[in-house]
Amino acid sequence: MGSAVGEAARQYGLDLAPICAALEIDPEEFTNLTGRVSLDRLCRLLETCALLTKDEAFGLKCVDHFKPGATGPYGFGLIYAPTVFDFFRFMADHSAYVSEKSYSNVKLDNSGAEIVWTFSPLIVKRDQFVDMNMALITARVRSLLGASIDALEIGMERAKPVNLAPYRERLTKRVNYGKKINSLRISSDYFNVENPKGDKRLFELMDLQCRALRPEPSEERDFSDEIREYVLAHIADSGIGLTEAASYFHVSERTLQRRLADAGTSLADLRDDVRRELAGRLLDDTDLSATEIATRLGYSQPSAFTRSTMRWFGATPRAYRKTNV
Repeated sequence: MGSAVGEAARQYGLDLAPICAALEIDPEEFTNLTGRVSLDRLCRLLETCALLTKDEAFGLKCVDHFKPGATGPYGFGLIYAPTVFDFFRFMADHSAYVSEKSYSNVKLDNSGAEIVWTFSPLIVKRDQFVDMNMALITARVRSLLGASIDALEIGMERAKPVNLAPYRERLTKRVNYGKKINSLRISSDYFNVENPKGDKRLFELMDLQCRALRPEPSEERDFSDEIREYVLAHIADSGIGLTEAASYFHVSERTLQRRLADAGTSLADLRDDVRRELAGRLLDDTDLSATEIATRLGYSQPSAFTRSTMRWFGATPRAYRKTNV
């Protein structure tokens, strides 16, 4: 993805070297197939490029320079999915594991498919990455649906752009802006649409490779640290539970509970601790509203977040900020 950003910047005559240096990004990683750049730094890079080029659609236009399959087995899995249903199932199974500290959930039933996802609550400025991410997915769905692409309904956790033209060109006619979470919805009427490039054998191989990338519990590392990272990655999910966590770590619920108990904690306690830490950082270091922070931390209502801050800090979010300025 970084290589597409670099190519787009060159089209604007923008020198990325000083920007990357300031963000502590090694541009060589953009052309390294095994290299990785943190999502936070990539988001900062995109936002800086959009600001310097004065183009709010910079991230969106980066997809014009993206090389299919550049995201490895995940990207190739989407390319070779035999049908629309396989595409959405694959995305639902693996998208949470290819974006750093992300959350995703899916509903697949007789009426259709709905996938929702978001990113780390600590990534404050991410409109450009949301644009790029959604445009890449839409481009891949378009290769399956063709003229029926407008059957895809999109929700984006970013404000409505001033100039909608590039968005209408690269997304669909059914886009809802200003949502609390990113989403894709499509009717089951399109599930059986076949992919012209579909390859069942390659698709199954990519599925296996993606599953192999999921972390296994480490005997050398404290398990509470691993589960803490899992909680952080899924903090926006208000329904996080033992079943999902046990499935992620390939253990039974009973085994997960035992290992947490051995570490002197529980899933609920870890989640509360992670929320408290994130809340303090977001209240101290950002200008996000209490409502926005509550949403990012997986609270269904701002009032529930306020009750938590009273318990953690002895103050409401507003009062906490006044005393910690």
